[in-house]
Amino acid sequence: MAELHTTVRVSGFVLGSLMFQHFNSDSDAEGFILGETKAEERCKITDSHMDHVQYEHTIHIQKHVSCCRLGSFYDSAGEVRPEEVRRILASEKTENVLGWYKQRRNTDQRMTFKEQVVHRNLRRALRNHELVFLLLTSTDASAISSTHCLEYSVFMSHGSQYHKIPVLVGNLGMLEQQDYWRTSTCCLSSSYSQAVKKHSVRFFTSDGSLKEVSKVSSMNDTLQAQLRSTCKDLDHSERSLERLLVEVSALQKAVAEKRSQTTQCPGEPQESQYLNSRLPQENVLLCTAMKVLFPDSPLLRTRVLNHQGVPLPEFCNTDHDIDVSGVLPPILAYRDAQSRRRKRREALDTEGVLTVSGSETEDELLASQNGNLDRSNSPVF
Repeated sequence: MAELHTTVRVSGFVLGSLMFQHFNSDSDAEGFILGETKAEERCKITDSHMDHVQYEHTIHIQKHVSCCRLGSFYDSAGEVRPEEVRRILASEKTENVLGWYKQRRNTDQRMTFKEQVVHRNLRRALRNHELVFLLLTSTDASAISSTHCLEYSVFMSHGSQYHKIPVLVGNLGMLEQQDYWRTSTCCLSSSYSQAVKKHSVRFFTSDGSLKEVSKVSSMNDTLQAQLRSTCKDLDHSERSLERLLVEVSALQKAVAEKRSQTTQCPGEPQESQYLNSRLPQENVLLCTAMKVLFPDSPLLRTRVLNHQGVPLPEFCNTDHDIDVSGVLPPILAYRDAQSRRRKRREALDTEGVLTVSGSETEDELLASQNGNLDRSNSPVF
């Protein structure tokens, strides 16, 4: 009885490089993954099976080569161009190609039909039926797009179907026990012992530890002490700043209260005085002048417009008790002149109508009326 287990191993550096490329590109990206494969055969004897054989197929991803753009080594129909593949790989050998990868955004972890066609044609072009496809997809993990979630999967074809295979990211915690060497191996060569004894004084202390390690540890302790001292100074300055801000706020409040007391009128509440100081002051001279000039035209004295820009008849009805003859004498002179001019025009118009005789032509009447209309009624200050 035989079993086949396929596993993909990728180092943290390679996966981190792929993630960095994915999050720093404006669009989707793709490329080739390179490395080596290893196959092991293990025999296990159990109570039920005497010939239990297990095949371990491990794919080690060690490097990736990025393409400059999407679809650089295949056309729109998914046909692979071998010369473009060799150009992208440059000095890399096609025998080291383990497959290709694709980086997408906001999509599902599944191969599209076009990716399946490209993968099948790439297997035929490279003459390698064990190629894998690495898919990396990222999605927003927060509503404000401040955190992203990245998922990765490796697909391998089994006939016409594509299945996911397990991926292991190698780090120090996953190394096996035999990968660590705690003690150096013994060497009986006299030349080796003499060479080590000659140069060990430069690198090792009397207890056998490295000198550089002790120097680095001493520098680290000094930096930590300096950092603690700086943190204490920063904490002291921040607390002093908080106390100063509280004192400044109290002084500002006291000054505002004292200023309001000095400016408050007798018999008027402080709140109403504050509200009156915040309200915009009216130009009483302008309001009085407009009333004198346009007593029968409220639209000329309004300051309110609707959404269409049409003035609304909303004006001031307050009597400001201003002596117009003493404060605004030009306004009275202009009003009297306008009144006399208006009366004279009315008298002329009435006289013109009464003195019309049959000998005057229609053109002469129009000319006289046009002459009266040419007079300007605009106020002059």
